[in-house]
Amino acid sequence: MNVTVTRLNPVVLLAGLIWIFTFFSSQASTNTEWFTRVWQTDDGLLNNNISAIAQGRDGYLWIVTPVSLMRFDGIRFSPFPVKDFTGSIEPHNIRTLVCTSTGALLIVPNLGQMAGLNPDFSLFPLPNGKLPKGSPWALAETRDGSLWLGYASAIYRFKDGRLTKYTETDGVPGAGPPLLASDGAGNLWMAKDNRICVFRSERFEPIAPMRDVQCLAASHTNAVWFVAHGHLYSCDAEGAQDRGSFENSPTAIAEALLEDRKGAIWIGTDGQGLFRFSDSGFQRVETSHSCILSLAEDDEGDIWVGTGGGGLDRISLTSVRLEAMENNGILSQLQSVCQSADGRLWGATLDQMLACRINGKWTPVFTNAAFAGNVRCVATAPDEGIWIGMRGGQLLRLANTNVFDCTQGSDPAGGPIYALCPTPSGGLWILHRNVLRYLQGGLGHLVALPPHVPRISAIAADTTGNLWLGAKGMVLRFDGTNFTDESALLSISNHTVSCLYGASDGSLWIGCGGLGLLRFKDGRVGRIGVQQGLFCDYISEIQEDRKGWLWFGSDLGIFKIRQAKLEEAMANSRLRLHPIVYGRNEGLSSLEAIFSTASPFVIPRAIRTRDGKIWLLTHTGVVVADPDVLPENSAAPAVRLTQIAMDGQIIASYGGVVPTQTVADPEELNAPLRLPPGFHHLEFDFTAFQFSEPENIHFRYRLAGFDNGWIDADTGRAANYSRFAAGDYQFEVQASVGDGPWSDTPAALAFTVTPFFWQTWWFRLGAAVFLASLLATIVRLISYRQLRLKLRAVEQQAAIERERGRIARDIHDDLGNRLTKIELLTGLAHLDREAPGKAAGHIQQISTTARQATDALDEIVWAINPRNDTLPHLIGYIGQFTVEFLRTAGIGYHVDLPDFPPEEPVSAEVRHNLFLVVKESLNNIVCHAGATEVSMVIVIADHSFINVTVEDNGRGFNGEVLNGGGNGLKNMRQRMGEIGGFFEIKTTPGAGTRVLLKSPCQIKK
Repeated sequence: MNVTVTRLNPVVLLAGLIWIFTFFSSQASTNTEWFTRVWQTDDGLLNNNISAIAQGRDGYLWIVTPVSLMRFDGIRFSPFPVKDFTGSIEPHNIRTLVCTSTGALLIVPNLGQMAGLNPDFSLFPLPNGKLPKGSPWALAETRDGSLWLGYASAIYRFKDGRLTKYTETDGVPGAGPPLLASDGAGNLWMAKDNRICVFRSERFEPIAPMRDVQCLAASHTNAVWFVAHGHLYSCDAEGAQDRGSFENSPTAIAEALLEDRKGAIWIGTDGQGLFRFSDSGFQRVETSHSCILSLAEDDEGDIWVGTGGGGLDRISLTSVRLEAMENNGILSQLQSVCQSADGRLWGATLDQMLACRINGKWTPVFTNAAFAGNVRCVATAPDEGIWIGMRGGQLLRLANTNVFDCTQGSDPAGGPIYALCPTPSGGLWILHRNVLRYLQGGLGHLVALPPHVPRISAIAADTTGNLWLGAKGMVLRFDGTNFTDESALLSISNHTVSCLYGASDGSLWIGCGGLGLLRFKDGRVGRIGVQQGLFCDYISEIQEDRKGWLWFGSDLGIFKIRQAKLEEAMANSRLRLHPIVYGRNEGLSSLEAIFSTASPFVIPRAIRTRDGKIWLLTHTGVVVADPDVLPENSAAPAVRLTQIAMDGQIIASYGGVVPTQTVADPEELNAPLRLPPGFHHLEFDFTAFQFSEPENIHFRYRLAGFDNGWIDADTGRAANYSRFAAGDYQFEVQASVGDGPWSDTPAALAFTVTPFFWQTWWFRLGAAVFLASLLATIVRLISYRQLRLKLRAVEQQAAIERERGRIARDIHDDLGNRLTKIELLTGLAHLDREAPGKAAGHIQQISTTARQATDALDEIVWAINPRNDTLPHLIGYIGQFTVEFLRTAGIGYHVDLPDFPPEEPVSAEVRHNLFLVVKESLNNIVCHAGATEVSMVIVIADHSFINVTVEDNGRGFNGEVLNGGGNGLKNMRQRMGEIGGFFEIKTTPGAGTRVLLKSPCQIKK
């Protein structure tokens, strides 16, 4: 296509360009800019008046307010119970504090004597008893370790435990409170009574006269700085030199003075604000309040400002800042930016004006030109021009003092231009809503898109010459001839591509709404999201800097990640990213980047200018980042355990300090902390010190003996554990800034969870011994039981054998004898058959013997019948036998038996022997006693003993018969002994006999 060149109104254009060049004459030299971050009571301060600031050796900032002494780690403020350590200084009675070279913190009260704390929070030795009453007006420490104390009456030097006093005889002026400072060469300077003095050869020598000196500050050389009458002075051995007025009013009062490590002087005033003096002169620096009470410099080079009502300020070089275009008092959003070849920055605003950055401010230009109010987007053009895409579809080119219309009149493509994408070869891609054009060397042509392509939402050219287009669920690659749909590899269905970026290594980075970040290179795809630490899954702008970082604009703000780290995380899903996020710390809170997927659908492109700065577009303004100013985080921050709490109760605290009590210091423990058993919750709090980027400090921790590896806490500063078993543990925590290195030496705490008494070794040993003994006892009992069972079985078998033997014996001895007698009597009867009288007598004897045999057999059967093995059966049988036996013998009787004897079992052996003893007793009465009356009483004792008493009124017998009588009594005694019973005979000649029997129901073995 041919390009039609149209020259616009030269008068208007020339006026606009002359105006631009006038302002651009100073654009080459950029003024140093400072950012002020503020902390106030809403952030944890107890009061917004800060009278003193000092950084301790441990990394904390110590801050004095009218109500408390506080420590600050960049995130949290914590009150320090100073009285618990000093014993006398109240938190609300502190004027200033100084940190010495040894790390001791010297605390000066408004009233009373000062105190000091060593780094381990022990008291610093001070000669308070030898000093004047009250606190000193000034403190200074010289390079030799001497501590100088300035009082109105004298100056004191304290060194190596010795106190030396200097008065007027030593050159000390006599009137007024002194100011003291020690320079970089080790000299001590004093301002007192309108004179500036230096200490030499053990006396103070006047150097320069000066009235009303307000502040004195040390220099890194052999000089000091001081302020008087609104002027800043330097003073060395040659005298004082006026460096100029920092405030037009001579009544300006300086409250604080500081020389930073770069040699610049900071002056804090009472009502006129903060000033900085350097080789370029005086510069006012923004603060939260005009009254400045204190100044300090931290280890990172940032300046801390204590204000008289505005809180705590941190002053640092601006590395990432927000720039907005103000048009007639109204902020106008920039939706497209570019840099022309001459270094100027151009932008298209939301109200479709052309803007230019002049002296650090975005300003609308060509407001009266014909194209004003119709500009949609801009892009860098060859030479020193820029391309301008118009709402009506026209393409303009601004070069030198001319604006050219490069739109082809016959081009049917209509509608606004949504994107301009220059190529490395000098060409230009022009995107309308559904039309793509390409312009190269003054010639252009349409490029037909594949059918069914949704609205294009992203466009980029890579280093190999490919053009990439993104839309909903689609990424197309155009190689100059053909379109290739790469969507299948990316798996982005139903997700809209929000940005594309061709990196210098040939890779394509893709921001896809809700899917995070994708990388496409050599046919391989990687993806990462918030699950692996990506700050936001909705990314709309991507740009790389010269140091290997990729910068991102997202829904949640601006952040950056090293490209190498991103690629490593895409290859290893277990690796977690730690992006550097820019927000409140840089004054960029709640910044939302512009998306091309929303109206006006202009495709935003973050750019990198020739000076290496990164420019990203947000709804609030343009964010500009200077990677050369940003720290590289080459060193890990110091990390410290601050507090350990068990079930909500603090058991250890850094410095042994909590607001209400003194507890163990985790850094001073000589042995592991001992914790009782049974607690439910253990919390570890920790911190790290990196004041320039406190929100980008990341932590990881592990508990040796519990965790398998490191746990990523991200930016959290606490670790929680529950339910510990008894044992030894060690908690460790490391810190890093962004993706920087982790702490070489982690902060650690060893502790031991003591066991319950049943978990102790002695209890376990005792339990083991007890269990072993119990087991042995059980085994023994089981063995004994089995042995008893076996023994019982043997005894039962023996009892059976004895019973069988007894039965056999009874049958043989009793029944057998009677049968033998019957046999003999039968033979005699047969022989005497001829003598009827004798035969009848024999037959009578046979009958009697047969009856006796029958009774004996009945007794044997009764004894062995198991149904009779109870007390009722035994008692009933004995009673029945007694009655029948005595009735047959014709003897009177009285039988007393229990009415309801218990159903206790009685062994067959007991029944048999007891019955035979009773029977023998009755037989003796009938045969020998000559009794007419017999009494029998049976009593059951304790359900286990049978007591039988048999008593007659016969003739009795003497002891000789008892002791040496026949076998009857002997057998009776023996039978009762066999069953474990008792046998006793009581008799008196002529007075009858009493037989006492006591037998158990069962025989004890």
